[in-house]
Amino acid sequence: MKTCSFCLAAMLALLCGCYPELPHAYNQPLNSPGGEFSVLPPAVQNSVRAQAGMAEISGINRNFDGPVKYYEILFRNPQLYPPLYLAPDGSVLNSELNVVVAATPASLALASGKMSTGIQRDELPQRVILSIRRLAPTAEVENISRITTEGQVYFSVTFTDPQNHPALLMHDDGTLAK
Repeated sequence: MKTCSFCLAAMLALLCGCYPELPHAYNQPLNSPGGEFSVLPPAVQNSVRAQAGMAEISGINRNFDGPVKYYEILFRNPQLYPPLYLAPDGSVLNSELNVVVAATPASLALASGKMSTGIQRDELPQRVILSIRRLAPTAEVENISRITTEGQVYFSVTFTDPQNHPALLMHDDGTLAK
């Protein structure tokens, strides 16, 4: 009996010593789709929710190398939800990277929470004033709003005759926002 117990103890000791060490479970950061989604700009998050609702995301690609910067959102069910292409301001792009649904000043303001309305002309940068005069020389300005999102400043200009003079959204240097 003693020899059997001794053999059993020796066998267990041998097996325990040969057991390989378990790899560390978390030696790199986790890259789950939910984690990737949480670091997207708020305007992009809102556009994903508006376009796909609660569809399950399988991956997010950031494509900032080419002339057009965009996010590609991939879904678990690609037959039902094809890839969604979004500009950093939340505008929806088609597969050729053309704007299909532009981000509105209101959506930018909701995403950032920073919108000032009733801006006076003397508070505008000179280049914005020149752009308004160039793009709508005969239009009467109804309202000017200043929108700040992700460190960028935009100006939304609406006119009293929106059928003939659609609203403008421009950067603080006077260029039109896409």
